[in-house]
Amino acid sequence: MASILSSVRNKRSVSPVVQRLLELCVHYQQQQQDNQNHASSSNANAQEMNKIAEKKIKALVKQVNKSKKHGSIEELENAILHKDPRTRCITIPNSSNATEDGSLRSNPVVEYCRLWRWRNLTNQNELKPVDYCPNAVHYGHPNICVNPYHYERVPTSYSVYVPILPPHAMPSLTDIRSESMKDTIPPQIPQNTTYEAPFQQIPVSPSLSPESIASQDSYLSPCDTMNSEDNAQQMATPMDLDDITPVPSNPSQEPNRIGERVPLEEPHEWCHISYYEMSTRVGEQYRASQSQVIIDGFTDPSSAERFCLGGLTNVQRTVEIDKARRYIGRGVKLFHIRGSVFAECLSANPVFVQSPITNKRLSWHPATVCKIPPNVRLKIFDSDDFTQVLASAVNEGYKSVYELMRMCIIRMSFVKGWGADYGRQTVTCTPCWVEIHLDGPLKWLDSVLSTMRGPTDSITSVS
Repeated sequence: MASILSSVRNKRSVSPVVQRLLELCVHYQQQQQDNQNHASSSNANAQEMNKIAEKKIKALVKQVNKSKKHGSIEELENAILHKDPRTRCITIPNSSNATEDGSLRSNPVVEYCRLWRWRNLTNQNELKPVDYCPNAVHYGHPNICVNPYHYERVPTSYSVYVPILPPHAMPSLTDIRSESMKDTIPPQIPQNTTYEAPFQQIPVSPSLSPESIASQDSYLSPCDTMNSEDNAQQMATPMDLDDITPVPSNPSQEPNRIGERVPLEEPHEWCHISYYEMSTRVGEQYRASQSQVIIDGFTDPSSAERFCLGGLTNVQRTVEIDKARRYIGRGVKLFHIRGSVFAECLSANPVFVQSPITNKRLSWHPATVCKIPPNVRLKIFDSDDFTQVLASAVNEGYKSVYELMRMCIIRMSFVKGWGADYGRQTVTCTPCWVEIHLDGPLKWLDSVLSTMRGPTDSITSVS
């Protein structure tokens, strides 16, 4: 390695900044070999790899300097040297030849992530952006961020281990629940917050567990018994999230378990969206199959990439609802990136989101309603967080897993918010809102529940 670094430093035709970035690349590659106990490459092979890396780095430096953004190269050096995600975006024109699935090797983000982070990275599908990067390649902007520390590696697949226990090993809910846990928590008005998403703000994820969703106060869910052909309007009913009680795990169950791994399998349609006006469901469900979907206030009835609310009719529509609908405008854009979901407000007016898993990740109250201002993007579901919560719930029992259904449902209102800061205390008091069901996580829960034994506590027709 010393001889390779020496040859890099002695290249007088290479600018100092390219030399420094190339040294970081060589150092990283050597670290990877040492960590994986691989034999060092031959000197000739290493020299050839360095020539290729040097060419790519020169092209990157040229593109960044051409953008005339002061400090961008220094920011890139700082990000790589200190492995610091709290650095700014380093953007270049989006000249990638990658297809929608990110499979082509000419994708610049993939190339530069290979140089300084993951040399075995194969395509863009193995990456997801950090929350605070507004220029990630996944968003399709004219200029894309190539800061390798603004991306995270996505596992090849998500899965949880589900133990299969004999009946006598399952705890009885009536034995382990205290009297205080049996009482339902009285409903409360959701708290409110606003997400500004400055690039310096790095969310710190606390330990996630099923207990974190033990009280989704005032979280109402419409009764979704309509089929897709039924145009009738449906009234909303409470979801009773205040009655959630996690089941404590039993350490004696851990050793010598038998079971199986249950993977997450993303369906072709990754979510379905229902539209409501106050407590009345309007129109048919929209099923999203594209990775980017816009919910707006316009009138296209047949776009696969847009759910247009403007053309939906409701004979019970009031003047207040009609007025609010006019301000939906460009609405909100949803990005589905390897199981994670981001929401970007495109409208001139804010949208309001209630996402239990996001509230936990950002250390907010579980029922918090978050205001997303115009041109701000928020991650509203994260597969890594959900996998952690699900794995913990599996150890606690069937009931804990079943209750995670609430984490797979996201509610979003347009123009008007609800909660403690507003006159509207529940989402069913807002004039226009949607409920998003995430099909992949829901199907995953279904597979896990099918593998586990059912609840062990008894129930009677008069209880």
